[in-house]
Amino acid sequence: MELAALVRKLGHELAEIRERALRNILLKLDHNLISYADLVQEKVLFLNLLEWFNFPVVPMKEEVLNFVSGLIKHPAAAQKMIGIGAVEFFSQLRADVEPNLQAIIDGIVDGLFLLPAEIPSYLSRDYQAQSQSSELFTGYFCQDRSTMPRLEIPLKRTHAKCLKFSTFPWLTLTSTDRHILSSNESSLRSSNQSLIWSTCELLQDVIMQDFPAEIFLQRPKIVQSLLSLLNLAFGGDGRHRLALQAVSCLQQLCIFLRSRLNFHRDPSFFSTEQGTASQNSSISYCQEARGPPRSQNPSPGSSSPRPSVIGRTVQRPRGDGQDWDAASSSGNSTQANANSRISLHSPLDVRHIGLPDTENEDTLELQMKQLSLPQFCVSVLENAIPLLRTGSRRVTMEVLELLVENMYLIGDAISENVWEDESLFGLELRDKLLLVLGLLGETILYHKTNISAEQPEVMMVHHRMAFTSISLFTIRLLQTLLPVEKASKVSQKSLLNALFLLSMDVPFSLEYPSIHEAVAAYLEQMSSENYSIYKKASEAVYSTECTCSFMTEVHKKGEKNFPELLELADQALNSLPYHQHMPLLQECIHMCSNLWKSGQANPLLQTEGQNVLLHLLAHPLLNIKTEAYRCCLEVVKDCLGVHNIAKPVSSVCHGVHFLLHPKVLYEITTFGLQEDKNEVLCLGTVYKLMCGVLRLT
Repeated sequence: MELAALVRKLGHELAEIRERALRNILLKLDHNLISYADLVQEKVLFLNLLEWFNFPVVPMKEEVLNFVSGLIKHPAAAQKMIGIGAVEFFSQLRADVEPNLQAIIDGIVDGLFLLPAEIPSYLSRDYQAQSQSSELFTGYFCQDRSTMPRLEIPLKRTHAKCLKFSTFPWLTLTSTDRHILSSNESSLRSSNQSLIWSTCELLQDVIMQDFPAEIFLQRPKIVQSLLSLLNLAFGGDGRHRLALQAVSCLQQLCIFLRSRLNFHRDPSFFSTEQGTASQNSSISYCQEARGPPRSQNPSPGSSSPRPSVIGRTVQRPRGDGQDWDAASSSGNSTQANANSRISLHSPLDVRHIGLPDTENEDTLELQMKQLSLPQFCVSVLENAIPLLRTGSRRVTMEVLELLVENMYLIGDAISENVWEDESLFGLELRDKLLLVLGLLGETILYHKTNISAEQPEVMMVHHRMAFTSISLFTIRLLQTLLPVEKASKVSQKSLLNALFLLSMDVPFSLEYPSIHEAVAAYLEQMSSENYSIYKKASEAVYSTECTCSFMTEVHKKGEKNFPELLELADQALNSLPYHQHMPLLQECIHMCSNLWKSGQANPLLQTEGQNVLLHLLAHPLLNIKTEAYRCCLEVVKDCLGVHNIAKPVSSVCHGVHFLLHPKVLYEITTFGLQEDKNEVLCLGTVYKLMCGVLRLT
């Protein structure tokens, strides 16, 4: 069947015919019977692919989206898609499909914004080769086609898989709106500090309240100016105050972007009614979506006919040239202007609105320059993190507040697939995130190394608070972006060193136990060597704590809880080589002796006590082993003392029953007397011990 006929059938009214035609085309592509270069020549194809989603029954959604994703990798196809409004179409379609298809649509929209120079070289070679082949051979089943060498590099799908949300639906602006934004952007680039200060205040109090937050991403000059102002945090002459103003503006923008993001995620936001301008534009709100019609004679105190851009009704005019207070301050003219605006926005006339002041800008060029939500989030991280080293407590606190708000946006915009995404956008985003994580690691190390007794107390407190706060943010950012099982993909040395320091920081672990567990989990995946050191250190600390608990419990008066004491003693012996607190050893041996004195002692407790004794008698450190034998000898001497002369021999022997077990005697005779490395003192102690035991038995 001729290709043009198949393409035409993609727009057939019957779903079965459309589906059969699509499967036919995809099958020919898979078997190299046709190429994407052939399909680019079919102008009707692009319209039919978009119209596919406008039919009542929409089968094979994922296959169509993947087909479009592969098709737009060819420059000519991308240009044709843009020309028929594919960007706006897919932006609107995104809200009406399943979450797994939204990522594909985001990749398509990003692909449409690629300039020809950014298209991978292997794709351009593939496109050129296929174009030449279609010129040399006619027909789709030409036998000579089989003699052509096939390309070794297959066509790859490179849509970004790491995006949860990419770009907001495009908003058009009137000339008044554009003038306001341009004026504020110029003021931010002024050399007059007072003008910059007042502009930042105006942005927070008015401009950001009046405009949808995504406007500042779609026309990013103001955002870029605010980011450049952050560099003033290290300057003198009060310029750091301007940086704080910029931080406040960016923080407020992050909050408003989250609000707008939630608004766009609302299923009731989607509408199939499309006018000349975007349905979110300040000039295209119509009353049919806002409840019953207003009175034709509204008072100046009534609510604005232009609803709030973030979904709330506001009583004051918005002040951006779209409300009745922009034309005149008099009551009559205000009322007349309000009536004219209501008439202009009648649901019957929306399609016929004349918009001469919105057609003077190159929308395609502006869309090429807009910032996606992930790009904005990463730019904030890159520019704000260096401010955490200024030495100012206020700067540190306000920057951290900005970063936390930005982190919430990151969780909504970037998925954990960023670490496996091989698309151009994904690779670039991953490189920047790795750079950011490295900067955070360096900042944590900076504050840790500056905590010293030589500094004033106020600076010590600042560095400790900064160290703790930045560490908390870093771990929460990792939890947002990086699953523990993928932590091995991040190998920044500074971040690894910072995690190691955090794992060894006892006050931090006590104050934030859940965060400390996350630190240990990341460290285990990123560096087995450092994790091994951390585990040994943590075991030594725990054993030392058990030593203190054991010594406290064993000296308490009254009846002893031997099961608990034995458990503490077993754990405490692990740290004995570090602190070598010999009273611990002596108390352990006396406890073992007491367990065997009673004829009704628990055999299980006796066995556990015997294990503790054998651990001490076979200890690898000679001084600990010698002290263990000496202590056992003291117990034997005590049983042989003159104060026991009036006691029966059987009752005297009860004190050394713990030494008469075959395992203990085997340890003493086989290793205690035969050890070549024993000192003379140790040999004499073992010999005397054996003589005393034999005498008592």
